[in-house]
Amino acid sequence: MNITARIKKLLDTFFAGRRRSVAPFVLLNIFLILVEVLYIFSRYKYINSEIPFWFAKSWGDFQLSPKGHLYYLPATAFFLIVVAGSIRYVNRLYLRYFDEIVSYFVSIVNVFFFYSIYYIIQSASLPFPPFISAKFLTLVPPFTAAFFAIYVILPYFIDLAHWKRLVTDPGIHTHPAMLLREPSARGGGFVYAIIFLLLSILFLGIGKQFQGIYLSVFMLAILGIIDDFQNTHPTSEFRVLENPFLRLLLLFLCVLPIILSGLVVSTVSVPFDGFVELGKISISVGSVSIPVVSAILTMVWVVWLMNALSWSNGIDGQFAGVIGISSIFVAILALRFEDLEPIHRSVAVMAAISAGAAFGFTKYTWYPSKIMWGFGAMAAGLVIAALSIAVQTKVLVSVLFILIPFLDALVTFFRRIIQKKNPLSGDRGHLHHLLLDRGWSVQKIARFYWFTALAFGLIGLLSPERYMVKLSLTIIGAVGFFIALLNLRSLGQRNRKREAE
Repeated sequence: MNITARIKKLLDTFFAGRRRSVAPFVLLNIFLILVEVLYIFSRYKYINSEIPFWFAKSWGDFQLSPKGHLYYLPATAFFLIVVAGSIRYVNRLYLRYFDEIVSYFVSIVNVFFFYSIYYIIQSASLPFPPFISAKFLTLVPPFTAAFFAIYVILPYFIDLAHWKRLVTDPGIHTHPAMLLREPSARGGGFVYAIIFLLLSILFLGIGKQFQGIYLSVFMLAILGIIDDFQNTHPTSEFRVLENPFLRLLLLFLCVLPIILSGLVVSTVSVPFDGFVELGKISISVGSVSIPVVSAILTMVWVVWLMNALSWSNGIDGQFAGVIGISSIFVAILALRFEDLEPIHRSVAVMAAISAGAAFGFTKYTWYPSKIMWGFGAMAAGLVIAALSIAVQTKVLVSVLFILIPFLDALVTFFRRIIQKKNPLSGDRGHLHHLLLDRGWSVQKIARFYWFTALAFGLIGLLSPERYMVKLSLTIIGAVGFFIALLNLRSLGQRNRKREAE
């Protein structure tokens, strides 16, 4: 076999079964270039005025160059991408694997540039603080453990769910808001809750301050799996759970352990007028003093957030991103204090576990989903709400973290009341349904929810304190108006369609 044939065989073996799209390579290289530029910019003031840049030259001053030349490397990487794209565009030879070879070559060169930048900055700089604070690095183990626990366990649970017929089949089961096209296992929320509990206990132990959260999450896990069972077994004795008012009552009962543990909203910030104390009236339950007004408002707030998030759990891949991103922001907020208390670190760890577990679902809940969160998704909403309260997150900031689901639920609630429907009964009028009706794909809607969760969360996290209220109210008003307008237009179109029929 000659050398040409050997190379051809090697290429056939290497590229067999691989996608021919170059888009992932382009995105990877653009991401690397952005990271390179940001890294140089963030370390620029620490870098020596002259750096060892020309390594191919003789040792000594010949290798030195002004530190500004570091920007030549990402610029060269970008130039390579442009050249590679141009060559690919004008290529008329249709050489086999030409696109793949060019893509791999450019990517390898860019990775080499990335390492070179890192090496030069590390070797020719004054001491500088770590890019990521050590307190945030402590969240990597719980996040990683939760991610891989979910990622590894879910396939086995999906098989178990199919074996136990814990599966929603759109050909058999009906629901006005159902968007499934293929059968999908249920019980994802149960898995999330159990993994969250086990890892939280593993990393934090069973501290008294967490017992309320643990018990509430466990109760929701059990309630969720029972509801998933009755949902997939029409003759089940648990069909009574279909009653929305009974569900609501059970949700309040599940939140009760959090209240009894003393985790309540003690103050509420009033726009432009400071704070309102809620803990003036209290009752004693054993050794715990519970402020009545705070307890009631906390229960209503937590149950509302749970429902708001759960109602948005209608599109494959959507819920994992919203919960994961929100959990990350809660973890960051928990570590924002200069003098960290143990409770702050613990909340950050629990939020990291929640984020890792949620992102672990992505592969299995992305369209077409292999498993649904089910009613157990309420547990994820409870975790977000409870941890936000534990680190005294402002109400407006909490709303920004989940702005789209929150406002969608609010508009949906009042729309159903105006239409004289049960506000707790499902329908096909949520924002994701309206976007589907406008031609958006399931994947596009999921990405939209991920992006908006990230964007509004960053606004809530980074906005200056003095502008927070005005900015938050402006954003909430604008987004709420947009969602309400979509609902009105959708209702008008449906009415005209009925009249035409």
